[in-house]
Amino acid sequence: METKEQIQTRAEILKEFSDAYDARFFKTLSEPARIQILSYLILHGRSDIGSITENMPQDRSVVSRHLNQMQAIGMLCCEKETRHMYYSIDAQVFIDKLEQFLTQIKKCISVCCPPDCCSKKR
Repeated sequence: METKEQIQTRAEILKEFSDAYDARFFKTLSEPARIQILSYLILHGRSDIGSITENMPQDRSVVSRHLNQMQAIGMLCCEKETRHMYYSIDAQVFIDKLEQFLTQIKKCISVCCPPDCCSKKR
């Protein structure tokens, strides 16, 4: 039986986890077209929408919408040069969000799932 303090600690950790979870970020990663765009940018680096669209099955307007959503959550940087918009992955934002989420997962697991909790008794 857990004590009131243990339940309080779990509730606090769960609150921190909920605060760290960025649903928009993870929802963005759940779209296959956005993963294709990320893959393209990882392979080719900073690129304009024309170059990105040439390598995607989607229309330019669809790619543009995805790029705008990715930029809005901070996943991408966008710079305008002459008439072209260039996109690149904002590596620090990307890494920070994933590390923050992983830190909170580790914290939750440390209080709710002791190391031997899932071992089968044989």
